[in-house]
Formats: sequence, structure tokens, C-alpha cells
Amino acid sequence: MAVLSILTACSSVNEERNPEVAPYGCFAEGKLGEITPKGWIAEFLERQVSGMTGHPEALSYPYNTCLWAGTLDRNTDSYGSDWWRYEQTAYYTDGLLRLGHLLGNEELIRIGRDGIDYTLDNASADGELGQTGFWGRWPFAVFFRAMQAEYEVTSDQKIIDALEKHYMHIINSGERIGVFREGQRMPWRNIITIEGLLWTYAHTGNETLLEYAVAEWDAEEATELNMTEIMSDKSPYMHGVTYCEEMKLPMLLYAYTGKQKYLDAAVRADEKLLLYHILPDGVPSSCEHLDGNDPRASHETCDITDYTWSLGHYLMTTGEARYADAIEKAVFNAGPGAVTKDFKALQYFSSVNQFIATGDSDHNEFKKGSTWMAYRPTHETECCAGNVHRFMPDYVARMWLEGESVGELVAAMYGPSEVRHRLPDGNFVTVTEDTAYPFGNEIRFVFSMDKSARFPFTFRVPSWCDYAEIRINGSGYDVIPDEKGFSTIERRFRDGDVLTLVLDMPVEVKGWPEGADPHSDEYVGSYIQRGPVLYSYAIPAEWSEDDKVYANMHGKVPENPEFKCWSILPAGAWNYSLALTDEDVPEAVFEESDIYPFDLESTPYRISVPVVPVAGWELEDGRHTPALPSDFEVQDDIQAIDLVPYGATTLRLTVFPTR
Repeated sequence: MAVLSILTACSSVNEERNPEVAPYGCFAEGKLGEITPKGWIAEFLERQVSGMTGHPEALSYPYNTCLWAGTLDRNTDSYGSDWWRYEQTAYYTDGLLRLGHLLGNEELIRIGRDGIDYTLDNASADGELGQTGFWGRWPFAVFFRAMQAEYEVTSDQKIIDALEKHYMHIINSGERIGVFREGQRMPWRNIITIEGLLWTYAHTGNETLLEYAVAEWDAEEATELNMTEIMSDKSPYMHGVTYCEEMKLPMLLYAYTGKQKYLDAAVRADEKLLLYHILPDGVPSSCEHLDGNDPRASHETCDITDYTWSLGHYLMTTGEARYADAIEKAVFNAGPGAVTKDFKALQYFSSVNQFIATGDSDHNEFKKGSTWMAYRPTHETECCAGNVHRFMPDYVARMWLEGESVGELVAAMYGPSEVRHRLPDGNFVTVTEDTAYPFGNEIRFVFSMDKSARFPFTFRVPSWCDYAEIRINGSGYDVIPDEKGFSTIERRFRDGDVLTLVLDMPVEVKGWPEGADPHSDEYVGSYIQRGPVLYSYAIPAEWSEDDKVYANMHGKVPENPEFKCWSILPAGAWNYSLALTDEDVPEAVFEESDIYPFDLESTPYRISVPVVPVAGWELEDGRHTPALPSDFEVQDDIQAIDLVPYGATTLRLTVFPTR
């Protein structure tokens, strides 16, 4: 097989640099309005519309309100701080607006735009946006992302003008977002205002915004995840969502200053998560603080969205494929694993091993015995019920990126889709990505264009792939990616060209270290992975509606009878250990299919593995998922069970105990 001469990604293929890319970055987003999801991804998004995203009444308060299109009054139960309801509805607005643009759903777009228009039309005389009746910038830092999404599609200059005036008001008033102020309810997340400041700086060139962002981050007084904490040797222990949100800030500062200290800090912040807290589904533990890497540890659904959102900035700034790999793993596994497959209920906490999901089964020390691990549309704290709408629209919006060179199109993350891309000569190319990825290993890029054009096309070779081949109109070439994991082909493309990327995607058996010690050579568990997809045993389950009105719900119940709170009990054995040898690695023998991959009964993607029952491994107190046993006896009879994609499961055994 010949080796194709492939140019290095993230270098100047052409002399002219794309002005959309940050000065010290590699890629840029901005294709939200040009991407059309296809295949299983389109089906997932459509289920969001028919599910919770399209039915806020099922989520109850505060989603059954005007959202940001007016004053969001408290409900009859005056619990929580004032900022909560604005944070949660900002999450929801961002998710539904991106979803609307991806699917062309005018009703979702209208709801999102109503909130943006109201916010713009009701700025203070000094230009301040958002609610000002309480101290705290965090809710607006979230809502800014919806405004960013709208600008990506419309290029509406009034959004840029309003944001610049808003941030300049903060600066001119002498407010310090990076310094603790007595009486602040949650000062640490005010610092995330830097995200919007820098985005606005990129679109205005207003140096005052950049200088303020740098000074506030360097102050280190109001953020737990400051430079000193990041560069220490300590395992981080702080609120997981806050960590996932703040870790991106030094990366963004690097993108616009080029200062190596910021890049070093951002990379280390992620490395510490991977070292101490990452779980097999690709998301750090957080219940609600970072909680180690025990397979029983949980993460908030918020972490799925916020971690992958931050990693998107890592990807675009560094051009490192490993960040795209990490995003895919979290979105393809943890995301669908935390919701019912009709998208009508979600978990607040979810785990890679969860053998029961009821109103009193939460096995985490935080809220132990409460509802937080049940699949429900309403939850005691509403943040996850808002943030769950974002992870897949965010993923799709960043599958296709702009490259560093003018006209460069980047296939950064994979899945069935179509993108319309403007070329330097003013013409357009449409690239259709025909694939069953991540369940299949072949990706076909079909180019449609009115006239031929020369431009760079960049694609990723995942870190888990040992060998890749690219076929150009049938002729095959080995791919040797650059040190960052991307490759760029610059050629004259013509209508009807087909580039087929074939990725080596073997089944892997991975060990899980003992306890939370990442340096341990002893393994207490193992799990099965193929490419970015985790495979789990779907424990037989007995579902029943949980119509109990819990005191911790503050009177909230789903306001749509089609959306139910579920009690899910194990209805079959789950206490298995893998009976595999090093030479006995299972193979994936299934064929790619158009069947929706996350419907448990019909998913065509199944891997058969031999197991043996573990004696004495039972639920704790009859209602809590137990830890992995470290010393156990097994029965002699080996039996075979099928593993399915993690996202197809609710009750699941993912990390098997190992003798």
C-alpha cells in the first residue's frame, strides 16, 4: 500500500491565515448554520425534540416559564438562590436554540431568539445585560453561549455591539470578577465571564477586554482552580462542574496571548482529571465534588456537557486530536447513558456500574438514598435537567471546523452529517459524511460542488487507531498522521469525489486500577471498548412508574402525563466476572446497520463475552449498587452474555471484577 503525501495540519498550508482562528489557535467553530445531522445523530436530536427539549412543561419549574424572555419569577416554593433559575434556563435556552438551528425547527429557534431579543432590548442605560437584581455573573456567562450560537448563524452585529457594551460597563464600573466580594453567593464562577470577554474581544479587537480578562484571572482570588492550584501536585478536590467550567479559561487566555504559562496550566488541569478522577465513560467523577475513579463513583449529567464544552476549546486551540477523542468518548457513552432512549427522563447522577435506579437508590455519600440516580424529568436541583439538552447539539456543531488556512475544512469529530463550506473563491462545497461511526470503522466523505476547486481538507486519526487508510476515488493509501493526530490533504476537489477513511477498530479489554490510585499496577476490574464506544452488560430490568411525590422536589412533578418518573429494579443476574484470557479477546462480528444503536431491544451492535457468576456480590442494603469485590469466589460454569453500547443501557455492569 502506498503512503499518501499528506501535509501537516495546524501549519500554514497556504500563506494566508484564516482570520476566524485565534492568533495562537488551530481551528475555529462557526458552522452551526451549515451542518445538517444525518443517520443516528439526526434521530437522537429528533428524540430530543419529541422528548424533554421540546416539552419544557415535563421538566416543571423553571422551564415552564418565559425563560429569558421576561422576568423569571420564583415559583410558590421560594427555595434556592436567585441565580439558580437563570443559570438553569440559560443552559436550556442554549441547547434548544442550537438544536433548532441544526434541525431547522422554527419553534425552537423562536423560543431561543425571544430570550435573546428580550435581553438585548432590556439592557440597562449603561449597557448591562441580564437580570441585575442579584449579585453574580455566572448565569449570564451561560446565556452568552446562546447569544454566541445565534451569532454563528446570523452574524447579527447587534449581538457583538451589545456584548462589548455589557463587558465595558463591568470594567468601567470597577467591578472585579476575579476578586472575592463580601456577600457574594457564588463568587468563584463569576470568573467564567472571561469566556465571553475573550469571544467578544476576538470580534471587536477591543484590547481593554483582553487586558481585563488577563488581570482578573491572574488575581487568583475568586477561583478555586487558579494557577497555583493547577500547578500543584495535589489531586484536585472541588465542585466538579466548577472545575470543568474553569479549566478552559487558561486555554482561552493562551489562544489570545500566546503565553506558554497559560497553555501549560490548561493542559495540566486536564491531565489531573485524567490521572485522578476520569471514569471509563470518559467523564470525571463529580458527586458533587470530584470523587476519584472508583467504578461506582458517579458524575453529574452537567459534567458531561461542561467537560466536553471545555475540551472543545482545547481541541480548537491546540489542534490535538486527543481532545476530540475524549469528547467523542463522553458524548457517545456517558451522554446517552444518562437518559432514557426516548429522551423523556434523565439522571442527575449516573455511574458506569449501576445495578438499580429508584427513588431511594443513590449510593453516593452526597444525597445518599435519595432520588438523584433515578431516571426522571424533574429533579430536586434543576441544573442537569437544563444542561442535558446541550451535549449532543454542542457535539454536532463542532464536528466540522474551520482550519488555520483560508478555505481549510476540518472533519474534527465524526458521525453521519453534511456540511456546506464556503471556499476562498466564493463558491461552496457540500461534503456528506456517510458512516455508521462510531459503531462502524468506515467513513465516506462525498464532495458535491458546481466547479472544481483546490483547498485543504483536514481529518483526524484517533489515538486508539493503530492503522488508517484513505481511499481517494478508489485508490488506497496508508495514512501517517502528524504528531497531533490530524492529516491534511490539499488537492483540487471535483464534484463526485469520494474520500473513504478506514480506521482500525479492534475490540480492547482494558484494566481498571485498584481504588483511586492511578499508579497502581493492581487491577480490580476490566471493561470492553471498541474505538470510542464502551460496551456494557444491560442488566435485565423491571420498570414501573414512580408516582410518589417526594419532599425534596419542592412540589415539582412532570406536567405532561407522557413523561414519567421511573423506578427501575434489576430483574436478572448482574454479578458477573469476565472469564477472558489474554489470548481470548472477543471480536466484533456485527455489520454496520441503519438501526438506531441505542434502542436496547433492537441494537445490532452486540459483543459476546464469557463470564462466571461471582458468589455473594449483592446490592448493599437491598437498594444500593455495591463496590467491586476484590476477593471473591466464582462458580465454575462459564456462560456467555451479550454486551451492548453503553448508551443503550440504563441498569448496567460495565467494569467487571477481576481476580
